Amino acid sequence: MTKIIMGTLLTCTLAISGGDIAPVTEDVVMAPVLTSENNSWEHSLTIYGWLPSFDGTTNYTIPGANPGDPDEEVESSFVDKIDMVFMGSYEARKNKWSFLVDAIYLKMSDAQNASSPQGRVTASAEEELDTWAVSAYGGYNILETENTHIDMIAGVRYLSLDVDVSFLRLPSVGLSREFYDAVIGLKGHVDLSENWYVPYLFDIGAGDSELTWQGEASIGYRFNWGDVLATYRYIHYEKDGSGLVQDLDMYGPKIGVVFHF
Repeated sequence: MTKIIMGTLLTCTLAISGGDIAPVTEDVVMAPVLTSENNSWEHSLTIYGWLPSFDGTTNYTIPGANPGDPDEEVESSFVDKIDMVFMGSYEARKNKWSFLVDAIYLKMSDAQNASSPQGRVTASAEEELDTWAVSAYGGYNILETENTHIDMIAGVRYLSLDVDVSFLRLPSVGLSREFYDAVIGLKGHVDLSENWYVPYLFDIGAGDSELTWQGEASIGYRFNWGDVLATYRYIHYEKDGSGLVQDLDMYGPKIGVVFHF
């Protein structure tokens, strides 16, 4: 009993005087901290206002002006009076992979002069043009730094042209053509500051057309609710001399609003 009392007093004395009592402990194994990539999808929706300029030539056949006259191959420039336009894109991203769909719809009408290459037929015509241009890409990130992001993209571009031509004293002509082209390119952005950045996209390909390419570059500003983009875009198509379309260029500035969710 005396030994127990003396041991207790000694322990209390050491504790009060600041002495250390080293307890006997076992090794403690810390569980590793697991880190993982962000597996959630990130989405963005962009709506643009765009008033493009059109350059191009259409070819089609009209009946002869008089009974017994041969049909004539005629050509005219694209109409350039826009009645309706829509342009937007949707992007989904997960880790390094991304998916992008971009769509353009244009409806235009105007009075044109259609003439045959030989000059035998020249007619005033009312033309209406409906155009869909849809691009779909899969992308994979190939470079990611503090200020730079670059994706390799590959996919297909679809172009649909519907032309209705009404002639004075001649039958109307309705024509349509679809193009499917495989494309490959780059898409990315460069951050200039926390809010300002420069996104861009370029692709090139072929298929039903001999050559198609598009390029666009923007200056963007990030807000709390989304982004605002000022962009210049150019789309080009080349085709041989036969068929509805010889060549087509759509180009011009546009303003866009990006929503992230």
